[in-house]
Amino acid sequence: MDRPSYIDWIIEEKGITIKDGIPLNCYKIDYKEDDTILDDWALHIRRNYIEDEDLLLDSAINGMTVEQYLHDRVIPQRNEALGPTARSGDITEILVSDLLEFIFGYAVPRYKQKNRSGKNNSEHGTDVIAYKYFNGCDNPSEKDELIATEVKAVLTSTGYDSLENAIKESKKDEQRLARTLDHCRKRLKELGHTEQAGEVARFLLKPDNNYKLTYAAAGISSRQTVDQEIELSASGQELQISSKQRIFFIHGKTLMDLAHKIYERCKK
Repeated sequence: MDRPSYIDWIIEEKGITIKDGIPLNCYKIDYKEDDTILDDWALHIRRNYIEDEDLLLDSAINGMTVEQYLHDRVIPQRNEALGPTARSGDITEILVSDLLEFIFGYAVPRYKQKNRSGKNNSEHGTDVIAYKYFNGCDNPSEKDELIATEVKAVLTSTGYDSLENAIKESKKDEQRLARTLDHCRKRLKELGHTEQAGEVARFLLKPDNNYKLTYAAAGISSRQTVDQEIELSASGQELQISSKQRIFFIHGKTLMDLAHKIYERCKK
């Protein structure tokens, strides 16, 4: 997937920790009223739901314009039941996927928003999976990496609840993760991404070909600024935060309003 231009608006804030010195990857979305970048962001969001060729074919088969097909069949709408919730959940999962792919250099399968039974229905399982190969897909290595991320967002809130909830929910057993990986593999295969399906399949074989597994938590909210040391309602010990866990917090002003602005541009 091409790098969207809005990535330049994601600014890393170094030195932010959770209380007791627990490390945190903190990023601010410092966005502007720039129509070109917002339109590009919207196109990127749309391509997570449906690819260009499929959009042209599917809209023609249904006797609709592209804009009508996207509105009626694909893109969650603000005035629909669960539409705002779907927008919030989808855009933040895509945001974390973009962070891992375009800033951290992981490969991220894009399958969760495609061909859903209902456009406001969310997928179960691990929210975002991403991976890196040390020697390539054909040469499994213990240095290969898989990161499984739980994403929690409250875009109408300025608190840290989303971060705490993401940490609590991020501890998945490997059997649950394996089910997500196998579902991802099958969905990629259905979508015609057979090479990527094979790459994901490698991570189903941990007993035979070990790899580095990291569980991550990502919280997102509409804070304008963050505290240098973030205090949650529970301690790091109570939340069972481990040294192997990666924690992300992403924030920016009025992110629900921003999400609606972007989704209203998803027309092509």
